[in-house]
Amino acid sequence: MQRFSVWVEPALVSEWMRLMQGYAVSQGRTVEVGTMAAAMTWADPARDVALPRSRALVLMEEGTPVHCVWSGRRLSAETLDVDHCLPWSAWPCGDLWNLMPADRRVNQHGKRERLPSAEALHHAGPAILDWWSAAYLRPDDRVLPPRFRSEARASLPGLASSNLSELRESCSAVALQRARLRQNQGVPEWTGQP
Repeated sequence: MQRFSVWVEPALVSEWMRLMQGYAVSQGRTVEVGTMAAAMTWADPARDVALPRSRALVLMEEGTPVHCVWSGRRLSAETLDVDHCLPWSAWPCGDLWNLMPADRRVNQHGKRERLPSAEALHHAGPAILDWWSAAYLRPDDRVLPPRFRSEARASLPGLASSNLSELRESCSAVALQRARLRQNQGVPEWTGQP
């Protein structure tokens, strides 16, 4: 597949456009080729951590301590980094549940683009639950809790029919997705040790 990938995608796109044109004609409509080609252009996902960063800074301003989910260190505006728990390089997922506060040194020099090991993720579980509750699931917020739940249901295995009343279900689903990425892609692990 890798050898022939340079022509597989264009062939699939071309065939799909031909099928859609035929379908449109059968309905008495016309579809511009340029419009279809523009719709078929792959858009790379954006790597945006502004929302979790701003939530962490607001919590700090309110006097609520924010801790690195991996090391437990109390963070300041200067040491705060936002980590993709499941690394962006392996799975470009910018969902709220995947964005964690981390100490800048731990994120940039320790964990980097690696998966947390099962043990590191289990150890961080209580800190992750605390972060989710404080940053995204505040009872007075009408926007972020539904977004958090919707994103978790859409991208984490086994949560599609869950009401997410228990956040531990989400932690278990993150652990399952971690195991899938490890097995299917061979993403290197980070044990939590320096």
